[in-house]
Amino acid sequence: ASGDAAGEAEAAAVTAAEEAAEPPQKLVLDVAIGECEFASPFAYFLELELEGHAERRWTDVSQPSARPIFTNSSLLLSADGGVTGEKLKVSAFLNVVDPSSPGADPSAKLLGTGTVSLAELKVADGATTSKRLVRNVSFVRQATGEAPAEGGKNLVVGRTTVVLQVKALPESEVSERSALFSQAPHTALSSTGPSLEKSLWLARPFEQRIRLLVHRADSLPVSDGGSRATLRLAVRLLQGGNVLHETASSSLPIVPSISPGSETKGEVIYNQEVVLPLPEGSYGSQVSMALEMVGPSADGSIETSSLLDLHWSPTNLPILFPLHLYARTSPSSSTVPSYARPRPGLLVSLVREAAHEALDGLAEGAHGTEIRVHGISPGRPLPEAAENSIVAICPEYSPGAEDPRIPVMTYYWDQRMDLDSFLESHFSSGAAASSLKCFLTPAAGLSRAPQWGQFVVRCLPSKSSLKSLSILIFDSGLRADPDIPLGGNLLGFAVLDATTLLGPQQASRSFLLDLRLLEAPGASPSLEVEVRVWPRGGVPSGLDDMTRPEETYPTVRNPDAGGTALPAATAASTGAIMASLEQEANDFRLNHELSVQLAKEFNLRAAALKRAGEEVVTLRRQVLMLKSENASLRAQIEDEEKLAEEVQQRPPPEGLERLSAAELALRLQRSLEKYREEKAKAAELGRRLEEAMKEASRGRSLERSLEELHQAHLEQNRELQRLQEEGRKLETYRQTTRTQEKVILKLEKILESSLQEVQKAQKVQVDVEKLKTENLRLRERCSSLLAKKKSDSSGTAVEEESQDWKRRLAQKDAEVVRLQAMVQDLKAAGNASSNGGEAVPAPAPNGDKLNDLEAKKLEWEQKCRAAEQRLQMIQQQLTESSKRYGSQISDHKVEIARQEARIMELEFLLKRKEEGG
Repeated sequence: ASGDAAGEAEAAAVTAAEEAAEPPQKLVLDVAIGECEFASPFAYFLELELEGHAERRWTDVSQPSARPIFTNSSLLLSADGGVTGEKLKVSAFLNVVDPSSPGADPSAKLLGTGTVSLAELKVADGATTSKRLVRNVSFVRQATGEAPAEGGKNLVVGRTTVVLQVKALPESEVSERSALFSQAPHTALSSTGPSLEKSLWLARPFEQRIRLLVHRADSLPVSDGGSRATLRLAVRLLQGGNVLHETASSSLPIVPSISPGSETKGEVIYNQEVVLPLPEGSYGSQVSMALEMVGPSADGSIETSSLLDLHWSPTNLPILFPLHLYARTSPSSSTVPSYARPRPGLLVSLVREAAHEALDGLAEGAHGTEIRVHGISPGRPLPEAAENSIVAICPEYSPGAEDPRIPVMTYYWDQRMDLDSFLESHFSSGAAASSLKCFLTPAAGLSRAPQWGQFVVRCLPSKSSLKSLSILIFDSGLRADPDIPLGGNLLGFAVLDATTLLGPQQASRSFLLDLRLLEAPGASPSLEVEVRVWPRGGVPSGLDDMTRPEETYPTVRNPDAGGTALPAATAASTGAIMASLEQEANDFRLNHELSVQLAKEFNLRAAALKRAGEEVVTLRRQVLMLKSENASLRAQIEDEEKLAEEVQQRPPPEGLERLSAAELALRLQRSLEKYREEKAKAAELGRRLEEAMKEASRGRSLERSLEELHQAHLEQNRELQRLQEEGRKLETYRQTTRTQEKVILKLEKILESSLQEVQKAQKVQVDVEKLKTENLRLRERCSSLLAKKKSDSSGTAVEEESQDWKRRLAQKDAEVVRLQAMVQDLKAAGNASSNGGEAVPAPAPNGDKLNDLEAKKLEWEQKCRAAEQRLQMIQQQLTESSKRYGSQISDHKVEIARQEARIMELEFLLKRKEEGG
């Protein structure tokens, strides 16, 4: 026993020594940074922290790239108390170098933040690690740009992949690794630097869907000032009466719009895109575009009313062929009063996309192309502010063609042709093929540097069109003319060459295009766009937004330093990269200077050509004026020559030789004066003749108006006569109603009397039953008494009892007689009421009273049943008559109210026309 105790003590000592020799453990959160992707190539670093904790960790500063790679991609955060209720906050910063002070340290600017929940990182009891989680983190930034579509909007500016695990590590290892990455990079926070309002543009293949760009809705009813009603456009995919998918625009309030010479109408400016997916198997479906007014009802609930609902088949819209549709009422309906019903108009742009696999079969050699429009650069703005400017991508337009216009098809929804037939006839007629294909963006606000909110346009240009993609900018501020809903002037154009992006993989690039303005050729604004070209052959295999090849960009930021030193293993590769980047920067700088010089020369020559053109136009106008003046002078000379020849050919009047020169001059002067007077009279007569013709024309128009008014009066008189005839029938209807009411009252009285008779008959039947029972009991008693009398010899007591019972029997017989008389009276009264009365038979002898009562009982039972049946039939007839007469009375009352309302309306119209006449 002593040996066993010594062995146990020795083992415990060895265990304690091992535990003392084992280093202490600490629970930490291990975060591994995976692949990152951002919208622009800068030098980035990441910051990690648990929300609400002061401990932070930073990566090193990467090289300038849109896909940065960090050397210290594994960071540790303390997790002593557990992290299941915490959130990991990941912030992305970029390093910005001030170009005005190249020697200064770079400054850090916050790009965006993202959070990850750690609820699943729970360490089990007795374990040292949790499970391993892989999460995607999106860096979100709130936009502060000037574009209306971006104000207050969250932009996804980048993303990364993180691997999370809670584990127990020795404190020495934790201290060593934390000491390396607990210091922030050598930067200073700055509020200056490049614009960061550029979201991450993810590669997304073409999908089978319909894109609707909702421009505006006009000619809307204007509600009162206290109304909270809003208007939205709901787009639904219908099949067999069922809604497969539904999407809607924002609900916006109706704004009054006053047009010169017209009544006040409302409009809603949307400038929003609505996307409606087209799932597989949706053939034969219909697309519904409904303008719906949403507002609170009287009971506090939300009420939705439809102002306009258009249905069309998506198969009637060609794939990737833009259609700009203006649905409005016909001009002939403008004379209808606005209070009759709302006549809204809707302006939308429709584009139908196909699945990415079907693009190769649509056009030979065409490539799917995406263009993301940013806006006019603030550093090179427009010379004057533009309002409601729209960018149009026209793959098939050449700048040398005639003045372009956005083709807008006007559909009159109040006509007999539906929208489906309208689309089918439009695209089958060939007019659509000859029109200009314009893929539009939403309208931007009033600004010298308008922004279009990074709107993406998708088209399918051919390989030759990719070499010269035309980008046009229109000023659509002129919306007063309904025939030009997207009208306005062409502000300028730019040409884009996207053939450098052709390749086996999809590639994208940012372009800063020189915009050529028509009215200011000397100005040099720039338009920033991004272009992505997809290769042919369907969706590229293995397409993944996090594993795509690095995107290329036209400009290279300062790759210089100021960042932390890299390990020795990457020094050589870093030097090579720096040399190549510097060489590319120099080449780009030379190309940019050359392009600027060429642009200046082009602007000078364009200005000279414009001045020469203006001078040529002025000279042509002067030549035309001189030619017209020369022609008028020639005609005057010819007239004078003809007059002179006529005067010369005429024989001189008699006595002209005897007149002196003074007399001839006096006569000539008088002749000229008379000629001028006659000429003035002729001019006055011509003027009066023109006025008379105008007055006659006006009189004819007045006669036509009078004839139309006379016809209208005749029609109104005929309508009034018809209504008066119907009004005269109303008295007959009222008399019929009163007669039916009297009949109903009589039937009710008859029914009440029948019920009283039935009740009396039932009482008599009860009395007869009682008498019958009493007679049976008395008979049995008499039989027992007779038997007892025979057996009893004395018979005295029996005789007295017999006499007593006889006396009682006589009383009962008298009562029976009285009841029989009463029954006969009731029967006589019933017969008199039914058939005028019959003779009442004499009562039967006393010996047959019981049989007579039985027969009468049966007879009264039959009469009661017949009365009950007759009562039921009368009740049924009375109910049916009441229902029929009640419905007829209601119909007559409604018809009377309708006719009286029609008469009042006609009297009011007649009175108003008489007052106007």
